[in-house]
Amino acid sequence: MARLDLVHVNQKLGTCFVQPLEAKKLPPASLRLGQDIVLKKRLALGTGRDSLLEVELPRATPPVTVRLGSSSGIEFRPDGSIKVHKGSFLFSHSNSLQWMISSRDSSIRIEGSGTWMVECLSVGLKLILLEGEIILNNQVEVKNLTSGDLVLLSGSSSTGTKPIQIELPLLLGTSRLINQLDHPLPSMPRMVSAARVQALRLKKRYEAFVGDVTEEKKLQLWTLPYDQGGETVADH
Repeated sequence: MARLDLVHVNQKLGTCFVQPLEAKKLPPASLRLGQDIVLKKRLALGTGRDSLLEVELPRATPPVTVRLGSSSGIEFRPDGSIKVHKGSFLFSHSNSLQWMISSRDSSIRIEGSGTWMVECLSVGLKLILLEGEIILNNQVEVKNLTSGDLVLLSGSSSTGTKPIQIELPLLLGTSRLINQLDHPLPSMPRMVSAARVQALRLKKRYEAFVGDVTEEKKLQLWTLPYDQGGETVADH
């Protein structure tokens, strides 16, 4: 699992705070840019409305980036596990790592590398892989995810739905978790590359057109040819 014994505040927007969970009587403390938080006991990081937070786990090799969306709360535990209480989150790491992520009613083991988002739902979790490859393991079934896959997890066994593909270019262009902070994610080039690969794949799929019905009433399908510039004839 990723080492969670030190958390470094990289970027923040709006109201962001830390709450030691072993001393709940203490009020939450505001986070400062550049602040280092040593994790000896359970603690939670949170954001207010219209706020964003990026922290780094510097003792992972290479460091792991974690972002919190608006009105979100996440709990880091000394055993390396993470509990998400509410809101949305983004994790980015180029090395293969193991994570144990839980919510109020779900838990899942995640292994692999890439950039992925988790959102707390009224029941269960939503997970989207933006780039890379990860494996979901809930001790009942194993799912291999590739870039663009979305899975819903619910129930005590965290049974996941069949992965469905979402439009990465649209998500990369509209997500506040990805775009709202001043400095881009280290994995942004990889996410853009994954979005381009997906767009090309979908473009080829939709370039199959229905032709005229022949005298034998057979349906003809064909794909428009590409020119040397990588564009289809229809693009001209």
